[in-house]
Amino acid sequence: MDTVTIEVIRYDPTQDAEPRPQRFVVPTEKGATVQQALMHIYEEQDSSLAFRCGCRYRYCGLCALEVDDKPCLACLTPLKDGQVLKPLRHLPVLRDLVLDRSWVFDTMRNLQLFIPEMEYEELPERIFEPEEHKRLMQCTECLACLATCPYYDYRDASFGGTYTFVKLAQLHFDPRDQTDRVAQARKLGVERCAACRKCQCPLGVPAWKSATSVLLKHASSRRD
Repeated sequence: MDTVTIEVIRYDPTQDAEPRPQRFVVPTEKGATVQQALMHIYEEQDSSLAFRCGCRYRYCGLCALEVDDKPCLACLTPLKDGQVLKPLRHLPVLRDLVLDRSWVFDTMRNLQLFIPEMEYEELPERIFEPEEHKRLMQCTECLACLATCPYYDYRDASFGGTYTFVKLAQLHFDPRDQTDRVAQARKLGVERCAACRKCQCPLGVPAWKSATSVLLKHASSRRD
């Protein structure tokens, strides 16, 4: 059986002062993914390895991590010899590759990133979905985009980051939503993104084109 050697950056806050690398030799075959390697390590070598997965094929976004310093989804990333696996940067780590995602729910509550229930009579007669909204709704909330943002830091509440701007833009395009999402984006520092464009999505969701630039355009028109 063919094998490859990969390195996982591990961290247990109850034991480790700093993250530490650990190497594993895992079996491989044609079409093998990083997700399969992690599952093998957990089931056959070290059940203390902490990582997340859900659907195991692109839909849940829970398996996001960095492979050779590039944010990606473990379930879609081909397994190769010598790869280094790390948790997503700029985000709080609970253990090994597992992130603390509790702040996501706090953000959704604080910014009301949802459409409140409406009476039937209050609903628009016709709901038209722009192409931008369709593209943004492909977001799986994996948070990998935040690891590519040079300004984002989960400890800095003054800057929303790519993920939050995508969520705000989703609602901005929804005719049922009555909240001023552009004003929220401005308050969260979206104008810092004007000269950046470094945010990337492993699934190709056009975060800059369909979300950040749209919010910036409307914010700029109000300032003028």
